[in-house]
Amino acid sequence: MQIRSAWLSKGRTYLSVRAARKEAATGPIEAWDITPGQGPYATVLMTADSRILLSVPLGDDSRPQPYSPDEFVGRLMAESPSARPALGFDLSFDANGQVTRVQSLYTP
Repeated sequence: MQIRSAWLSKGRTYLSVRAARKEAATGPIEAWDITPGQGPYATVLMTADSRILLSVPLGDDSRPQPYSPDEFVGRLMAESPSARPALGFDLSFDANGQVTRVQSLYTP
């Protein structure tokens, strides 16, 4: 998935997302090449207890580490809009269509 933007409103976290393709990058470590999707973005709500795991380039490590919604929104929105399409994410949803888990994909 791609995330174009993220924001906090009334204590809740919202994401603007669309599908993207990920392909394994060859090398000594697990990494991904992201092919941006086409079409419109959809706004989705994260659950209050959602889990956020970030790795490089949004996180500080190549292994996914937990971050708060505030840290995630700050780090994502600090990236330039032209750089965000190269970032990839795995998202998990509950039965109501709310995001329960966000994990950034390590990209070299």
